[in-house]
Amino acid sequence: MWISKQITKEASIPTLQTGKSANASNSSSDVSATISQRNIEFYSPYGYRFSLPNNINVLLAHDAGKQYGIGVLQRGDELESGEIKIIAQSGAYIHLKNDGSVVINGLEIGKDGVIK
Repeated sequence: MWISKQITKEASIPTLQTGKSANASNSSSDVSATISQRNIEFYSPYGYRFSLPNNINVLLAHDAGKQYGIGVLQRGDELESGEIKIIAQSGAYIHLKNDGSVVINGLEIGKDGVIK
């Protein structure tokens, strides 16, 4: 009986789902979705590290009885195609622009290294 309930429970969890982050700390975060999970492991591009803030929309993948965070909802409204912007919760940012320049908290450095 218990085994059949577990199998049914596992089968009913979607492979991908969205949830909200909660109880975020430097090393882990809880996410409420179809099933609330504690200490979700997040995957990101190599070299990127982050501490997830609370109340962020998270995309979860379910595999082999465990959920993994694979991204957060983001908007790139102000970016041109191909640009990258890294933004902290405080509002501090680094913006890599298509023309080769970099903007750090409003200070623009041209592709030649000269501050504009």
